[in-house]
Amino acid sequence: MRACRAVGCRHRLAVAVLPAVALGLVPTTAHASATGLATPQEAAPAPADRFQAGNSLYQTGDHEGALDAWFGLYEDGFESGELYYNIGNAYFRLGELGRAILFYERARVALPRDESVRTNLELARSLTADQITPLPGFWVPRVVRWAVQLVPRGSLIAILALGYLGLASILLYRLLSTGPPYWTRHAAVAAAALTLVVGTNLLIREFGIGRAERGVILQTEAAVQSAPSDDPSLQLFTIHEGAVVRIDRRSSDWLEIVLEDGKVGWVRTGDLETI
Repeated sequence: MRACRAVGCRHRLAVAVLPAVALGLVPTTAHASATGLATPQEAAPAPADRFQAGNSLYQTGDHEGALDAWFGLYEDGFESGELYYNIGNAYFRLGELGRAILFYERARVALPRDESVRTNLELARSLTADQITPLPGFWVPRVVRWAVQLVPRGSLIAILALGYLGLASILLYRLLSTGPPYWTRHAAVAAAALTLVVGTNLLIREFGIGRAERGVILQTEAAVQSAPSDDPSLQLFTIHEGAVVRIDRRSSDWLEIVLEDGKVGWVRTGDLETI
């Protein structure tokens, strides 16, 4: 019963974090009419309509149809924490635990403070075959991650815009004024510092600077080798679908992974997908 309550779907599309095509500039595969323009009957449905169609299908129990609708948006290049969350829910209902965890993890990157994402991810990971106990981490990285995610993304953008506007206004005032007050120098320094701090925070969050590359095992069972080789004598252990790993190195068709409990080994590139 807990799973039924926890795994729901989102009824909105966060167009703010989607490409510009989400605002109605939707590319269509329809054939052009004689005038060179697609007719209303030929035009592809808007992303929001496709997203809502997936919601409707999910609510009626057609999880495969919902997944087709949502995954079509994903394949078209749309990015949204809500979209990842819903795809994860559909995969969960269809019993594809590895892919459910993969998209929940992607949703958590986009929506780090969302309680529903965290709850469903924890539920899915509790059902995996490998119950891995994470090593205790150093407190400094945890504090840094907490500080980076402390302010919501939208608020950061607003603060950054105000900082730029304030700094530009103060500098313009100092340039045009014959005798600018002394306090404007301190105000300019404060506005520049605020802009730098907030801009750096937003840059780190948007581009994942300093974030370790991670992946999710999608194979039912994957052999972990001591070296990038299929030699059976080099097998260390096996890992199962849904395990989340850190990717440290790449060598041809192999990846060196680190489990949350500190174990290290090599797996085939096709055994996992990066978050």
